[in-house]
Amino acid sequence: MWTKSNSLMLSRIMIAVFLALLGAGALGLPWLLRWYIGYAGKSALVLLPVMASLWACALPAFAALIMLGKMLKNIAFERVFVRENVRALRVISWCCFAVSAVFIVFFFYYILGIILAILAAFAGLVLRVVKNVFEQAVKLKEENDLTV
Repeated sequence: MWTKSNSLMLSRIMIAVFLALLGAGALGLPWLLRWYIGYAGKSALVLLPVMASLWACALPAFAALIMLGKMLKNIAFERVFVRENVRALRVISWCCFAVSAVFIVFFFYYILGIILAILAAFAGLVLRVVKNVFEQAVKLKEENDLTV
């Protein structure tokens, strides 16, 4: 039987898995890029710019995963419409915009980079809308808490 606690546990496990993959990917990035450059026959001149840009994307990804974990913790304690969740959604949306900016700056010459930049910006926009909905819900909840 699938329950709320099972869903929360699965989400926590997935966040931990993605944090581990992000850490392993960031640490193994030089080796992975050297392997890819040799495999694809690319110029070694792209190694440093690509590595710098992917490491620059790892920081917002790490921050977004941490914020998702905080939101899950609040949800587990049945604190859904609270200011901390609004703040977490705001941070996650800005992380998406930061990744989009990195891809626009460093991968403007590569079509996949443009597509990823557009997708990250779209995810950031959707999260901003959800953040605004949560913000209004928090205001309504606070008003309702004040009435008897």
